[in-house]
Amino acid sequence: MSSNSVDIQEPSVPLRQTKAGYSAFRSRKVLRLMRGLSIRLAVPAVLIIIWLIVSDQKLVRPLFLPPPSSMKRAFENLEALLPRAILTTLTMTLTGFAIGTALGTLMGLGMAYSRVVRELLGTIFDFLRPVPVFALIPLFILWFGIGRAPQVALIAMGTSVILGVTTLEAIRNVPPIYIRAALTLGAGRQRIYRTVILPSIIPHLIGAIRVSAAASWGLDVAAEFMGSQQGLGYLIILQQTYLRTAGIILLVIVYSILAFVTDVLIALIEARVTRWTERRSSSGIVASIIGLG
Repeated sequence: MSSNSVDIQEPSVPLRQTKAGYSAFRSRKVLRLMRGLSIRLAVPAVLIIIWLIVSDQKLVRPLFLPPPSSMKRAFENLEALLPRAILTTLTMTLTGFAIGTALGTLMGLGMAYSRVVRELLGTIFDFLRPVPVFALIPLFILWFGIGRAPQVALIAMGTSVILGVTTLEAIRNVPPIYIRAALTLGAGRQRIYRTVILPSIIPHLIGAIRVSAAASWGLDVAAEFMGSQQGLGYLIILQQTYLRTAGIILLVIVYSILAFVTDVLIALIEARVTRWTERRSSSGIVASIIGLG
């Protein structure tokens, strides 16, 4: 063999064996996903079966637990009204949620950054935080009247309190070693906030955003009780007036679907934004010990 020739070594692992291992890995992953999905659907399936048995045997009056046939009729009666009602509720809820999220985050950042802002707003914030938002409905009607603006304001106020508290506490819980390291490298206060504190609190803020997003749908129901003439909450009021339990349950299911979709979207954004965090990189024995494996 010539001295210029190059010996080509065979791969240590045959290609067929590599493909077989990858196929086995994918099969285990699919089985794991199917098992998890079946476990999650087990309780809802059992509840549906119990509902069917109870309604079929008439163990509970239809007024309190309507049968599936009543649910079908309720959907047929509300089918024409649902698209516009969903659009109205979606617009109002997302508007109040966005305003409240921005306002609460800015308030938390302002109170953490400036002692003057903390002294000016801290007392009012601490006073309003434990007050139930639902108790403010009569005052909102008295002050702002009946219309879209007070309804959005009610949702924004409820979500801003959640974000304000979470932002302030998240900044307080930033590890001091991060701040000391930035100071050692010569960073100023504004630069530390921009490059150290804000990235550190993002995972906590996204968790609070998910909580406030779920709360905003409940606040929307209360807001639409303030004399609304359209929306899902208004339809619930109509169903309650005529004792249409099936219609109320149907609308609650619609609210649940909207809230679930919103939470899933925020969770997807969270997974993409916080890929660098330790909790995203924890796997194997660590994840199994803390219960997230």
